[in-house]
Amino acid sequence: MKKLWIISLVLAGIFLTSCGSKGISAEDAGALFVDRMIYQKEESNFTKEFRDGEQVGKELDDNSKTFEENFAKGLSSTGAKVPEKQADQLTNELLKQTREKATYKIVQIDETKTGATITYYVTGLDLVSAMQEMTRQLVKDTLADPEIVKDEQKTLEATFSILEERIKSIKIKTDPVEVKLRLEKEKGKWFVPNNQKTAVSNLFMAFVSGSKDIDTMNKELQEALNDVAKEIIDSMDMIPIPSND
Repeated sequence: MKKLWIISLVLAGIFLTSCGSKGISAEDAGALFVDRMIYQKEESNFTKEFRDGEQVGKELDDNSKTFEENFAKGLSSTGAKVPEKQADQLTNELLKQTREKATYKIVQIDETKTGATITYYVTGLDLVSAMQEMTRQLVKDTLADPEIVKDEQKTLEATFSILEERIKSIKIKTDPVEVKLRLEKEKGKWFVPNNQKTAVSNLFMAFVSGSKDIDTMNKELQEALNDVAKEIIDSMDMIPIPSND
């Protein structure tokens, strides 16, 4: 009888251990991934449920730093020196607005024996519209004070100042974008396969820009800036030409 009792306890222990090693569901893993990368929360839980969670978390944080560097370079097309403090402030404000305003839904999960492909609908910030409004304002300021455009550094500083104000009041995109991410699982721990780096980047971009990837955002931005250029040309055509009489 005593032996049977001991065997029962051992089997119960094995059962409980095996249950505990299953980890969280694919849906919970997909939500936890976004919570860690975008909303900067659930850090300890992420470390627990994802393989090499602490290291992966740091890599996710690098997304914002990489975005900041690329964003600053794009604004500094003139070659002027980008003020690091202003670049940090701008990126921090953009990420703050993302955490406060961007939303998402997990709409589909395709599971296999080794993991799951998660489909997100992300309603992100309308960064293109913010950039478009910044350009309009910069043109107005330049027309009012031509000295701005004569000095590359002044142009850059004016750009940062206007854009920061636009980001503080940034709106979200009307329509969500669809982004897919593959997560895999081993011994109860989730992890991001090496071939998913682009998918991770696209998911980040969907939140901060409302676009499904960097190429789409650049295309939308070019179209928006072309619209501004056309508006300027049209407004100049409406200015009456002085008569020589």
